[in-house]
Amino acid sequence: MIIEPPSFGSYLRHLRSGAPPAAFAPDPAYRTPRPAMNRAELATAARTSVGYVQKLEQGHADNPSPTVVDRLADALGSVSVERQHLHDLAGAQRGDQAEPGRRQEVTSVQREAADGLHPSLAAYVDEGWNVLYSNAEYRRVFRRITEVGNVLTWFFYMPESKAVMVEWEYEARLTVAWLRALMARRPGNPMFAEVLDMLSRSTEFVRMWELQEVILGRHKPHFLVHDLDRGREVELLAQVYPSPDPSQEMQLYLGIPAR
Repeated sequence: MIIEPPSFGSYLRHLRSGAPPAAFAPDPAYRTPRPAMNRAELATAARTSVGYVQKLEQGHADNPSPTVVDRLADALGSVSVERQHLHDLAGAQRGDQAEPGRRQEVTSVQREAADGLHPSLAAYVDEGWNVLYSNAEYRRVFRRITEVGNVLTWFFYMPESKAVMVEWEYEARLTVAWLRALMARRPGNPMFAEVLDMLSRSTEFVRMWELQEVILGRHKPHFLVHDLDRGREVELLAQVYPSPDPSQEMQLYLGIPAR
Protein backbone atom coordinates (compact mmCIF):
# COMPACT_ATOMS: atom_id res chain seq x y z
CA MET A 1 0.00 0.00 0.00
CA ILE A 2 1.26 3.50 -0.85
CA ILE A 3 1.11 5.85 2.15
CA GLU A 4 0.75 9.51 1.31
CA PRO A 5 3.11 11.89 3.13
CA PRO A 6 1.60 14.88 4.98
CA SER A 7 0.30 17.68 2.77
CA PHE A 8 -1.33 21.03 3.43
CA GLY A 9 -4.41 20.22 1.36
CA SER A 10 -5.03 16.87 2.97
CA TYR A 11 -4.65 18.23 6.49
CA LEU A 12 -6.85 21.24 5.77
CA ARG A 13 -9.54 18.93 4.46
CA HIS A 14 -9.10 16.70 7.52
CA LEU A 15 -9.61 19.59 9.94
CA ARG A 16 -12.57 20.97 7.99
CA SER A 17 -14.31 17.60 8.03
CA GLY A 18 -14.39 17.60 11.85
CA ALA A 19 -11.16 16.02 13.04
CA PRO A 20 -11.67 13.50 15.86
CA PRO A 21 -10.01 14.34 19.18
CA ALA A 22 -6.52 13.12 20.03
CA ALA A 23 -6.55 11.12 23.24
CA PHE A 24 -2.94 11.89 24.11
CA ALA A 25 -3.06 15.69 23.74
CA PRO A 26 -2.73 17.83 26.89
CA ASP A 27 -4.98 20.64 25.63
CA PRO A 28 -8.64 19.85 26.48
CA ALA A 29 -9.67 21.71 23.31
CA TYR A 30 -7.74 19.15 21.27
CA ARG A 31 -9.79 16.37 22.84
CA THR A 32 -13.15 18.01 22.14
CA PRO A 33 -14.96 16.99 18.93
CA ARG A 34 -15.64 19.91 16.63
CA PRO A 35 -18.39 20.26 14.03
CA ALA A 36 -17.55 19.78 10.38
CA MET A 37 -17.54 22.78 8.04
CA ASN A 38 -18.25 22.85 4.35
CA ARG A 39 -15.97 24.82 2.03
CA ALA A 40 -18.31 27.79 1.86
CA GLU A 41 -18.45 28.08 5.66
CA LEU A 42 -14.68 27.88 5.93
CA ALA A 43 -14.17 30.40 3.12
CA THR A 44 -16.52 32.88 4.77
CA ALA A 45 -14.97 32.51 8.20
CA ALA A 46 -11.42 32.78 6.79
CA ARG A 47 -12.30 35.74 4.54
CA THR A 48 -11.33 34.03 1.33
CA SER A 49 -13.11 32.39 -1.62
CA VAL A 50 -14.61 28.94 -1.94
CA GLY A 51 -12.54 28.42 -5.08
CA TYR A 52 -9.33 29.17 -3.23
CA VAL A 53 -10.19 26.75 -0.40
CA GLN A 54 -10.93 24.09 -3.01
CA LYS A 55 -7.59 24.70 -4.74
CA LEU A 56 -5.76 24.52 -1.42
CA GLU A 57 -7.37 21.21 -0.55
CA GLN A 58 -6.62 19.77 -3.97
CA GLY A 59 -3.01 20.97 -3.90
CA HIS A 60 -3.51 23.33 -6.85
CA ALA A 61 -2.89 26.60 -4.99
CA ASP A 62 0.71 27.53 -4.32
CA ASN A 63 2.26 29.50 -1.53
CA PRO A 64 -0.44 29.99 1.14
CA SER A 65 0.95 32.91 3.13
CA PRO A 66 1.34 32.83 6.93
CA THR A 67 -1.54 35.32 7.16
CA VAL A 68 -3.84 33.07 5.15
CA VAL A 69 -2.79 30.05 7.20
CA ASP A 70 -3.61 31.89 10.43
CA ARG A 71 -7.03 32.93 9.13
CA LEU A 72 -7.80 29.34 8.18
CA ALA A 73 -6.57 28.08 11.55
CA ASP A 74 -8.72 30.65 13.37
CA ALA A 75 -11.77 29.71 11.32
CA LEU A 76 -11.25 26.03 12.09
CA GLY A 77 -10.78 26.64 15.80
CA SER A 78 -7.35 25.02 15.63
CA VAL A 79 -5.34 24.45 18.78
CA SER A 80 -1.64 25.35 18.85
CA VAL A 81 -0.22 22.06 17.57
CA GLU A 82 -2.68 22.00 14.64
CA ARG A 83 -1.88 25.61 13.76
CA GLN A 84 1.85 24.89 13.85
CA HIS A 85 1.38 21.84 11.64
CA LEU A 86 -0.55 23.92 9.09
CA HIS A 87 2.29 26.46 9.05
CA ASP A 88 4.90 23.71 8.67
CA LEU A 89 2.99 22.17 5.77
CA ALA A 90 2.51 25.54 4.11
CA GLY A 91 6.21 26.26 4.50
CA ALA A 92 7.02 22.93 2.90
CA GLN A 93 4.76 23.79 -0.01
CA ARG A 94 6.54 27.15 -0.42
CA GLY A 95 9.88 25.36 -0.34
CA ASP A 96 11.26 27.38 2.57
CA GLN A 97 12.03 24.44 4.83
CA ALA A 98 15.54 23.46 5.84
CA GLU A 99 17.48 21.14 3.58
CA PRO A 100 17.62 17.52 4.74
CA GLY A 101 20.73 16.82 6.74
CA ARG A 102 23.33 14.15 6.36
CA ARG A 103 23.25 10.76 8.04
CA GLN A 104 23.65 11.30 11.76
CA GLU A 105 26.67 9.88 13.56
CA VAL A 106 26.86 9.27 17.30
CA THR A 107 30.27 10.16 18.68
CA SER A 108 32.27 8.01 21.07
CA VAL A 109 31.71 10.60 23.80
CA GLN A 110 27.93 10.43 23.28
CA ARG A 111 28.05 6.64 23.43
CA GLU A 112 29.99 6.77 26.66
CA ALA A 113 27.46 9.24 28.10
CA ALA A 114 24.52 6.96 27.21
CA ASP A 115 26.27 3.93 28.71
CA GLY A 116 26.95 5.90 31.89
CA LEU A 117 23.25 6.64 32.40
CA HIS A 118 22.50 3.07 33.55
CA PRO A 119 20.10 2.05 35.13
CA SER A 120 18.15 4.54 33.01
CA LEU A 121 17.26 3.48 29.49
CA ALA A 122 19.08 5.76 27.02
CA ALA A 123 19.16 5.97 23.22
CA TYR A 124 19.99 8.46 20.50
CA VAL A 125 17.17 8.53 17.94
CA ASP A 126 16.89 10.56 14.73
CA GLU A 127 13.78 12.22 13.29
CA GLY A 128 12.77 9.05 11.46
CA TRP A 129 12.81 7.13 14.77
CA ASN A 130 15.95 5.23 13.77
CA VAL A 131 17.86 4.11 16.84
CA LEU A 132 21.40 5.36 16.26
CA TYR A 133 22.80 4.06 19.53
CA SER A 134 21.35 2.66 22.74
CA ASN A 135 22.74 1.56 26.06
CA ALA A 136 22.49 -1.98 27.39
CA GLU A 137 19.44 -1.31 29.58
CA TYR A 138 17.48 0.18 26.66
CA ARG A 139 18.30 -2.87 24.55
CA ARG A 140 17.41 -5.24 27.37
CA VAL A 141 14.00 -3.76 28.15
CA PHE A 142 12.94 -2.99 24.57
CA ARG A 143 13.64 -6.54 23.56
CA ARG A 144 14.86 -7.09 19.97
CA ILE A 145 14.69 -3.40 19.06
CA THR A 146 18.27 -3.47 17.78
CA GLU A 147 17.30 -6.18 15.30
CA VAL A 148 15.10 -3.72 13.40
CA GLY A 149 16.86 -0.50 14.41
CA ASN A 150 13.75 1.67 14.30
CA VAL A 151 11.22 2.44 17.04
CA LEU A 152 8.19 2.37 14.73
CA THR A 153 9.26 -0.83 13.02
CA TRP A 154 9.63 -2.37 16.46
CA PHE A 155 6.14 -1.20 17.45
CA PHE A 156 4.43 -2.58 14.37
CA TYR A 157 6.46 -5.61 13.35
CA MET A 158 7.89 -7.05 16.55
CA PRO A 159 5.36 -8.96 18.70
CA GLU A 160 7.57 -8.28 21.70
CA SER A 161 6.54 -4.60 21.61
CA LYS A 162 3.02 -5.45 22.74
CA ALA A 163 4.40 -7.59 25.53
CA VAL A 164 6.73 -4.80 26.69
CA MET A 165 4.57 -1.67 26.30
CA VAL A 166 1.74 -1.70 28.84
CA GLU A 167 -0.16 1.03 26.94
CA TRP A 168 0.86 -0.10 23.48
CA GLU A 169 -1.96 1.61 21.55
CA TYR A 170 -1.42 4.95 23.27
CA GLU A 171 2.37 4.93 22.82
CA ALA A 172 2.21 3.73 19.22
CA ARG A 173 -0.30 6.44 18.24
CA LEU A 174 1.78 9.10 19.93
CA THR A 175 4.91 7.99 18.06
CA VAL A 176 3.09 7.96 14.71
CA ALA A 177 1.68 11.44 15.37
CA TRP A 178 5.15 12.70 16.28
CA LEU A 179 6.56 11.28 13.02
CA ARG A 180 3.85 13.06 11.01
CA ALA A 181 4.70 16.39 12.65
CA LEU A 182 8.43 15.94 12.03
CA MET A 183 7.88 15.03 8.38
CA ALA A 184 6.15 18.36 7.76
CA ARG A 185 9.31 20.15 8.90
CA ARG A 186 11.69 18.27 6.60
CA PRO A 187 9.60 17.10 3.64
CA GLY A 188 12.58 16.55 1.36
CA ASN A 189 14.38 14.11 3.61
CA PRO A 190 14.49 10.70 1.86
CA MET A 191 14.72 9.01 5.25
CA PHE A 192 11.01 9.62 5.78
CA ALA A 193 10.05 8.00 2.48
CA GLU A 194 12.04 4.94 3.50
CA VAL A 195 10.28 4.78 6.87
CA LEU A 196 6.80 5.06 5.31
CA ASP A 197 7.61 2.41 2.74
CA MET A 198 8.89 0.13 5.48
CA LEU A 199 5.68 0.56 7.50
CA SER A 200 3.20 0.44 4.62
CA ARG A 201 2.59 -3.29 5.08
CA SER A 202 1.36 -2.84 8.65
CA THR A 203 -2.42 -2.44 8.80
CA GLU A 204 -2.15 -1.07 12.34
CA PHE A 205 0.32 1.60 11.26
CA VAL A 206 -1.84 2.56 8.27
CA ARG A 207 -4.87 2.87 10.57
CA MET A 208 -3.03 5.23 12.91
CA TRP A 209 -1.43 7.19 10.07
CA GLU A 210 -4.81 7.89 8.51
CA LEU A 211 -6.02 9.49 11.76
CA GLN A 212 -3.75 12.44 10.82
CA GLU A 213 -3.00 13.16 14.45
CA VAL A 214 -0.02 15.43 15.14
CA ILE A 215 2.00 16.05 18.27
CA LEU A 216 5.50 17.27 19.08
CA GLY A 217 6.96 15.93 22.29
CA ARG A 218 5.59 13.87 25.13
CA HIS A 219 2.90 15.36 27.34
CA LYS A 220 2.46 12.40 29.62
CA PRO A 221 5.64 12.22 31.70
CA HIS A 222 5.49 8.57 32.73
CA PHE A 223 4.96 5.34 30.85
CA LEU A 224 4.80 1.71 31.88
CA VAL A 225 6.77 -1.26 30.60
CA HIS A 226 6.80 -4.95 31.39
CA ASP A 227 10.32 -6.00 32.33
CA LEU A 228 10.14 -9.41 30.71
CA ASP A 229 13.42 -10.62 32.23
CA ARG A 230 12.36 -9.84 35.78
CA GLY A 231 8.64 -10.46 35.46
CA ARG A 232 7.43 -7.12 36.79
CA GLU A 233 5.89 -3.86 35.66
CA VAL A 234 8.13 -0.80 35.77
CA GLU A 235 7.18 2.89 35.66
CA LEU A 236 9.59 5.08 33.72
CA LEU A 237 9.89 8.86 33.55
CA ALA A 238 10.30 9.82 29.89
CA GLN A 239 12.66 12.66 29.01
CA VAL A 240 13.71 13.91 25.58
CA TYR A 241 16.78 16.09 25.04
CA PRO A 242 17.55 17.50 21.57
CA SER A 243 21.18 18.02 20.64
CA PRO A 244 22.32 21.66 21.02
CA ASP A 245 24.37 21.17 17.83
CA PRO A 246 22.06 22.13 14.90
CA SER A 247 23.97 19.78 12.60
CA GLN A 248 22.92 16.83 14.78
CA GLU A 249 19.28 16.16 14.02
CA MET A 250 18.73 13.66 16.78
CA GLN A 251 17.50 13.44 20.34
CA LEU A 252 18.56 11.62 23.47
CA TYR A 253 15.64 9.64 24.87
CA LEU A 254 15.71 8.62 28.52
CA GLY A 255 13.51 6.27 30.48
CA ILE A 256 14.33 6.94 34.12
CA PRO A 257 13.08 4.35 36.64
CA ALA A 258 10.57 5.94 39.02
CA ARG A 259 11.66 5.85 42.63
